[in-house]
This record gives sequence, C-alpha cells and structure tokens, in this order.
Amino acid sequence: MEFMKKIILCACFLSIVITIADSIQPGEKFSRQLEMIFSLVFVTGIVSVALSCDFDFEIPAFAEVEDYDSYNNLDDTADQAVKDETEKRINEYIENLLEENGIGFEKISSEININEDNSISINRIGYKGEEFEQARSIICENIDASEVNRIE
Repeated sequence: MEFMKKIILCACFLSIVITIADSIQPGEKFSRQLEMIFSLVFVTGIVSVALSCDFDFEIPAFAEVEDYDSYNNLDDTADQAVKDETEKRINEYIENLLEENGIGFEKISSEININEDNSISINRIGYKGEEFEQARSIICENIDASEVNRIE
C-alpha cells in the first residue's frame, strides 16, 4: 500500500511541475522536444520511486500443484462433462427420431466412448418402452450403434 501511495504522490507532483513548466515555455518552436523531455522526466520519476520501494512479489509454488486433487482431476472432469453432454444430445436426437416415427418410449439412454483422436463411437443404446422391435429398427437404420438393448 505504501508503494502505491509513493507512486501516486510522485505522479501528482511531477504532473504539477510539468504543467507549470509547460505553461511558461517560450513558444511553440520547441514544444515537441519539451513534451518528450517532460514524458521522460515523468517516467523516470515513477520508475525511480518504484525501484526505491521495498516490494515483494510472491510466486506460488507450482511444484505443489500436483498435490491438489482438483488439479489432478481437472482433465477427467472435463472429459466426463463432454461425454455426458454428448450422450444427452444423442438421447435427444433418438427421442426426436422415435417421436417423428410415432414410436412411444419411457426412457432412452446411450453409452458412448470418446477415443484419444476425439472420435465418438456409440457403444450401446438403451430403450425403455412397449415397442422395442420397431424402436430398435428405427435406431439401427439411423445410428451406427453396436447394440440396442431393452432397459427396465
């Protein structure tokens, strides 16, 4: 806090001095040169105050980050969130597909696998309802799933 007070006081004092010096300049002939000199004086004043103060930057120990479970599980959590959202969207697609074909259902579930190359394979589709064979036929026609199972 003391550091900021010194910088602010220095900036205010230098601004007042520069304003007074700028107002008593002899003419416009050297105005650009004087502006450059005033800017250098201002920057030098701020930097000298900053260097003369004792301030300490605390750098966190990044070596200890591996010990925190929240950082270790971040990738797994993100992967699971992507998988859950993808399964949800696939379920919605199948629900819409079955509704368009007039097939009722109580519940649709899917199980997917996301490979290292980010390709998605649908391992299993679960169907809960009375018209399993018709639903299985429609799902197999439209989605490349390895199996369609009846769920209870």
